[in-house]
Amino acid sequence: MAIIRDRDLVADWNDMPASVLRKCIAEHQQSIPRLNELERYYLGKHPILNRTMDSDTGLPNHRLVANHAKYITDIVVGYMVGDPVKYSGGNIEPVLEVYDKIDIVSHDTELAKDLSMYGVGLELYYMSSDESPYPKATVIDPRQLFLVVDDTIEYRPIFGVHYYPRKDGDGNIVKWSVNVYTENMVLYYEVKNISSEAYELIDVREHFFGGVPVVEFWNNEEQQGDFEQQLSLIDAYNTLQSDRVNDKAQFVDAILKIVGASLGDTEDEYSKTIQMLKKYKVLELPPNADADAGWLTKALNEADTEVLRNAIKSDIHEFSMVPDLTDENFASNVSGVAMRYKLFGLDTLSKTKDRYFIQGLRERLKLFANVLRVKGKAVNVDDVEITMTHELPADDVEKANVVVQLKDLVSDETLLSQISFVKDPAEELKRVAKQRKEAAKQQQQAFGMPMDGGSEGSVTDDEAAE
Repeated sequence: MAIIRDRDLVADWNDMPASVLRKCIAEHQQSIPRLNELERYYLGKHPILNRTMDSDTGLPNHRLVANHAKYITDIVVGYMVGDPVKYSGGNIEPVLEVYDKIDIVSHDTELAKDLSMYGVGLELYYMSSDESPYPKATVIDPRQLFLVVDDTIEYRPIFGVHYYPRKDGDGNIVKWSVNVYTENMVLYYEVKNISSEAYELIDVREHFFGGVPVVEFWNNEEQQGDFEQQLSLIDAYNTLQSDRVNDKAQFVDAILKIVGASLGDTEDEYSKTIQMLKKYKVLELPPNADADAGWLTKALNEADTEVLRNAIKSDIHEFSMVPDLTDENFASNVSGVAMRYKLFGLDTLSKTKDRYFIQGLRERLKLFANVLRVKGKAVNVDDVEITMTHELPADDVEKANVVVQLKDLVSDETLLSQISFVKDPAEELKRVAKQRKEAAKQQQQAFGMPMDGGSEGSVTDDEAAE
């Protein structure tokens, strides 16, 4: 989460007081426990794993984790950036060349995962160490990087801070590295205790991004993760499933009830009788009407438990807007329209995420363009159109029927663009024209017809007139 400060608080942000830096770091650290919790849920380290039972009771303590948190994030990320982000318009070829070089597609997937987990994602931009340096981007854990913005309505960036511990061979923290990124400089500090103000300035370097080379991406207006509001439901589901297995275990490990008979008068006699029972599976009771034996068991109402399980699971998917793709409603024979209706919630969620994601992508474009201009490459990103395509199951049969019906009413290029496996409609039309020409030539050859308007031995119109 960005930290807000008055831009006029410091006369020169390239000469930052240690007290300002320490207080910003301290404020950022207050958000770390929440981020740690969200990461634990994604990794499957849920609170149910810490549940304990009284060891004296001997009751089973199964602890099951149904990791809906990971499922929600993985589905959302795949749906959102499964198809690479597309850029068009403007003179952005130099930027796109750099994007290809740094594999920006994989980078966007990593960023989208942070957005879904934490509600925010942070990028840091820097220059490569090659002989001919070029801009690069990296996703930094939001627990180690934060952005400071001013208190205006535009929330313009003032500086970014990347801080992380330096450890010795035994894993002990010996000092902290604190890198501060302003609009035109990078300030490198070291400090032994991150809570102190004893910052030592190690180095100062100029950068050429023309702005703070840190961009904060938002997942939504509240900056919440995609499964954050479902944590209590996830806990309830884990508890229900764990107790369900515990009940089964108790049912198997039932107590034998004996009425009107004794297994022995001493502990040794009890032990010997129980061993005989286990070995021969036979229990002899006295011949009286009151003698009886049976198991003390807990009545299990599986029907009610299953209803409750399905209700909690349904709520998790409903409120996260991520459907359960294993549900029978997602059968392979469902039409494209029906499938889109079932994915309407996820599509609505993704459109909101897209808007915030594109805002960050535009900031990235501007910073990359600034660096490339310094390197003498003309780049214009003002009118660039950014398109995000969601990964929906394609119903090509249905699309093909639509294409046939709209033939001669809509251009062929537009019609081809509706087919999922056609990547470049204009190039595909050229291939079709070439294929038709080749087919026409083969047909003419088969019927002995001239292929090029005339051939050897044929009579031209002028010759026939003579």
